[in-house]
Amino acid sequence: MADIITVMNLGWAYAPASEGDDARVALRDVSCYVPRGGVVGVVGPSGSGKSTFAKALVGLIPHCTAGTLNGYARIADMNVKSTSVSNLSLRVGYVGQNPWGQIVAETVEEEIAFPLENRGVAPDEIRARVDEVLAMLHIEALRHRLTATLSAGELERVAIGSAIAAGPDVLILDEPSNTLDEQGRDDLFAIVEHMREDARMTTLVVEQRTRALAHHATGVFLMVGGEIIRRTGADIFEREGALLESVGVDVPRGEAPTLTLADDEPAAAGEPGLVLDHVGLRYPDSTPDESPALEDVSLRVERGSFVGVVGANGSGKSTLLRLLDAQLRPQRGHVAVAGVDVATRRTQQMARLVAYVGQDPAATLLGGTVREEIAQGARSGGIREAEANARVNEMIRLFDLYGVEDTPVAQLADGQRRATALAAALA
Repeated sequence: MADIITVMNLGWAYAPASEGDDARVALRDVSCYVPRGGVVGVVGPSGSGKSTFAKALVGLIPHCTAGTLNGYARIADMNVKSTSVSNLSLRVGYVGQNPWGQIVAETVEEEIAFPLENRGVAPDEIRARVDEVLAMLHIEALRHRLTATLSAGELERVAIGSAIAAGPDVLILDEPSNTLDEQGRDDLFAIVEHMREDARMTTLVVEQRTRALAHHATGVFLMVGGEIIRRTGADIFEREGALLESVGVDVPRGEAPTLTLADDEPAAAGEPGLVLDHVGLRYPDSTPDESPALEDVSLRVERGSFVGVVGANGSGKSTLLRLLDAQLRPQRGHVAVAGVDVATRRTQQMARLVAYVGQDPAATLLGGTVREEIAQGARSGGIREAEANARVNEMIRLFDLYGVEDTPVAQLADGQRRATALAAALA
């Protein structure tokens, strides 16, 4: 079987952030082959080079990122180094870790149609293909929604829809499970299997959550320290579970855990940390037959509690959280945090009460180094300058950011960016 991806001795070092700094090596002598029609999982700890490897295959490295590339990568009969990103995208679909940065159209329908329009597909064919993709991803109800109002999981599905709409030879997905619910993950791998059987599409999936890979992957690459140290089958999760766990890779065991919700209980008697009272909110672009984002939501959370908010993509989880720091205003009902009526405050004023970290860490980071981001978070939270350094060092220790504390956040792995955003919020 012919290889559709060939990588030989690939190396990549990010350009120094400033004069006098060292280049950060992210890939070291990577070599691998992927046969046409394969489904290959790329696993490894945060910072191991998985996302950098994916970007190198689609041309974002070296064409859109400063640094030094060595070695050779060929995908779908194209030399990555000598082929533009736009030409690579004609045969390679890609969805990065954060779908926000990939969405270009105003509505869902337009976003999925966009790659087809770029290829000059006839309007009737575009409409038929958009209908097919919406149905495959079970997002028909989102057809006319504004992309700016979608949840992260909904955006991920739309980005995947856009990536597969034109029937690419290769599909590369960077941690799609970050934002997809269980149904979304099942739908995704069903589509991958369908397109593999129907069109011999090859799929490379970078993943931290490995349960689906154990069932669907035809091969697995294990990356550690910028190198591929194992090229093997999906049975690695059974054969070498101890190795995987030792380097920080999730190993699926038995059946997936199920969530049991407790019965409704009387409101807590302690002092409430937050209260929502009959809250309702409908987004401006929603149609009359669509359900509101939130409808008659009431809850009371006692101070010091640790509460998880769970639900399917699009169920209102993020909308609820964005009410707590005044990013959104309810059209009905009342929201209070630590006794403060959120309706009387702006988001900046709520920052002393609510440390908010959204699904896209880049949205809360300013582009400095890890140390600078955490220090800015400490200052924003009212920490005096004399105490800020000690607080920064404490956060670096708590979030295991040693070794990258002076690295620009743009060069971090997504997990490290998320840790930095959380550290800055808590500083």
